[in-house]
Amino acid sequence: MSAETIITCAVTGSSLTPSMSPYLPITPEQIAKDSIDAVRAGASVVHLHARDPNDGRPTNDLAVWKEFVPAIRANCEGIINMSASRGATADERVSAVLALRPEIATVIVGSMNYGRFRKAEDQKAVEFKYQWERELLSGPDAYEVVTSNTFGKIGRMIDMLIDADIAMEFECYDVGHLYILDYHLQSKKVKGPIIVQFLTGILGGIPSEVDHLVHLRQTSERLFGRDCVLFTHGTGTRNMRAAATGALMGTHVRIGQEDNLFDKPGVLFKSNAAQVEKVSRILDDLNCKIATPAAARKILGLGERVALP
Repeated sequence: MSAETIITCAVTGSSLTPSMSPYLPITPEQIAKDSIDAVRAGASVVHLHARDPNDGRPTNDLAVWKEFVPAIRANCEGIINMSASRGATADERVSAVLALRPEIATVIVGSMNYGRFRKAEDQKAVEFKYQWERELLSGPDAYEVVTSNTFGKIGRMIDMLIDADIAMEFECYDVGHLYILDYHLQSKKVKGPIIVQFLTGILGGIPSEVDHLVHLRQTSERLFGRDCVLFTHGTGTRNMRAAATGALMGTHVRIGQEDNLFDKPGVLFKSNAAQVEKVSRILDDLNCKIATPAAARKILGLGERVALP
C-alpha cells in the first residue's frame, strides 16, 4: 500500500437531498466552489455527480455538467472523478464522461437492493421541500429499487472507457462485486493499477464494521494483487469512522456531502471543505501522510496533469 493517503471528497451525490441540509451543493456554482475549496483543504480527488440547479434533482444532462467541470479543472489541481451511474444503458451512463474527459470515471460493478428509505432515516429527514425527494426516499418506490448493473452493462462501460483512455474507479457495495470485477478483468486490459472503492453502509450492501472492511481489503488483494489501489468510505454518520478504519488498514479514504451531512448528532457539516479538514486532522493524529494531487496522480497511475480546454 502507499505511504501516503489520498483523500477523495464526494461533493454531491444523487441520494441525499436539498431538504436535508442547506449546505448540500446543488447548483453548478455551488458544486464548483465546494470542489475547489475541498481541494484547497487537502482533498486530492473530487468525486462528482450533476444536479438540476432548479430543485437539486439528480441528472446526467451534459449541459449541467459543462457548467461546473471546466470551472473545477481551471481553478484547482484536484483530480476530477465523474460518476457514470445515471442512465438505463451503458452508453447513456458514460455520455457525459466521454464528452468532458475527466481523469477518472466511477463504474459500479454490481446490482443490489438499494434501501433508499434508510437514507432518510439515517439523515433524520422527515420533511421535504420537493415532491421528487419525498418519492425518492419515502414513497412506495423507495422500497422497490434495485440498482441494475448487469454483466453486459458493466462490460460495455469498461470497454468504452478503455477505448477513451479514461481511468476507472470500480465501486463495490459488497464482496461479491469484487468477484464480478475480477471476472471482467480476466478479459479486459485496464491500464494502470486497479482502483477499487469500498462503498459500505448501504442497506442491501456490506456494513461498515471493521471485520467487513478487513475482509474487503484481503479479498481485493487476493484477486487483484497488492498493487491495487483501495479506497474506503462508509455512508451515513459512520462515514468518518469508516475513513479512520480504512486509513489504519492502509487504504485511501473518501468523505463528503454525498455520503453524510452530519458532523455529530444534530450538527450539520457546513461544507465539503469542513469534512476534508476533519478527516485531515484525524489522519494527522494517526501519523498518516496526506497525498497531494501530484502524489495522488502518481499513486493512481494517471501521469502528469494534462490541461484541457
